[in-house]
Amino acid sequence: MDINKKELDKDTVPFFPNHLTTEVSVALGILGVVLFLAGVIPKDLGPPANPVMTPSHIEPDWYFMWLFGLLKIVPQLLGLLIPALLVIGVILLPWLDKSTSRRPEERPWVIIGAEIVLILMVVLTYIALHF
Repeated sequence: MDINKKELDKDTVPFFPNHLTTEVSVALGILGVVLFLAGVIPKDLGPPANPVMTPSHIEPDWYFMWLFGLLKIVPQLLGLLIPALLVIGVILLPWLDKSTSRRPEERPWVIIGAEIVLILMVVLTYIALHF
């Protein structure tokens, strides 16, 4: 069952420009239909939001709840600076940790720091949920 290369080339369609032209024209056609429908049948979004008034029933997702608790107990500016400093600290951690070992037993200050951060996150989440 020997397939000749000329027979194989005869049955194929080149990607560029034949297949690419077809794909781009279909994508542009679908985009045109979506834009046309968006113009003909606009969706009413309701009244505009009031950025000054936040509804009292809004809560963040569970993984941001600790930030919500932090904002409840510190002034707003500090509530913005502390998470930013934590992110900068996590980014700088590989350069701050000069240990050559990767074993947790030989890097106690990194482990203790991570445990303190996790405990603070749990406490702040509790504050956000119960106060």
